[in-house]
Amino acid sequence: MPNYFVINNPTAGNGVHSNIVTNIKSTLNIVAWHDTNYAGHAIYLAKKLAKTIDDPKAVVLVIGGDGTLNDVLNGLLQFKRDAKLPIAYIPTGSGNDFARGVNLGTAEQASNHLKNVTHSQMLTIGKIDGDAPHRTTKYFINSIGIGFDAAVVAQTNQTTLKHRLNKLGLGSLSYLLSVLNVFFKQHDFQMTMMNGEDYIQIPHAFLVTLTNQAYFGGGIAILPGADVHQNELDMVVAEKMSFIQFLLMFAALKKDGGHLQFKSVHKIPLARGAKIHVRDIQPGQIDGEELGNGTFSFNIDYQTYPFWL
Repeated sequence: MPNYFVINNPTAGNGVHSNIVTNIKSTLNIVAWHDTNYAGHAIYLAKKLAKTIDDPKAVVLVIGGDGTLNDVLNGLLQFKRDAKLPIAYIPTGSGNDFARGVNLGTAEQASNHLKNVTHSQMLTIGKIDGDAPHRTTKYFINSIGIGFDAAVVAQTNQTTLKHRLNKLGLGSLSYLLSVLNVFFKQHDFQMTMMNGEDYIQIPHAFLVTLTNQAYFGGGIAILPGADVHQNELDMVVAEKMSFIQFLLMFAALKKDGGHLQFKSVHKIPLARGAKIHVRDIQPGQIDGEELGNGTFSFNIDYQTYPFWL
């Protein structure tokens, strides 16, 4: 039986999963429990665990949303270890895209499943290094986006509607309601990249998303068929289009991934070391958390990490 070191975000999903948390405390072998108290606290806690844990049976259990999971992953990777600490996960956020991508189900289903897990599995995570928009090295589990999807994240996070919908268990709906509002505000921009030996220029990009799994934005299937078990990353770029075209594309996206057949939508397999440039001021997001506004110039890589799922 693993020894669990818990990092819990008690405010994830507006705290509607308190019963799940209570059940976890009574059924799993918990060695240490840490609640996050402020933005970025999970990074600090994870880095401290990576530095101090000397237990071959240790598993870091994350309870929260995609943002909390991203913080823990980045915190753990800030300290070099011979053996990486496996990450277990129970989704209690509003979007929960990672849980969808790996078929974890609801928080209750993930909690029940966790009791039967006996070993870790290696999943692909992405890495960016450079200006995004500030100088940084970051890892992601779902996606990093520039432009439209990042503007939707910012709009969703800034509205009180998200908190009200979370209480009703409809947190992902807040992303959808932000989509129409953001469409009319978001402008196109030029994106250039070196992808292996290929130079790619898209002068009227509207959405630029790097992803290693199917979902983003609270359940939108940006890349159906993507699999975190495969050691690869892809980019989806959508060019600016009319509102009618956008509605048709969005309907296809929500239905069956038919949006990839639109001429204004491009799927680009990413080579290791690919470099992205966006010189216009644009918003950015990573795993559903805001990166801020600015210009972007970063390298892309990917690797594997052990997840206890």
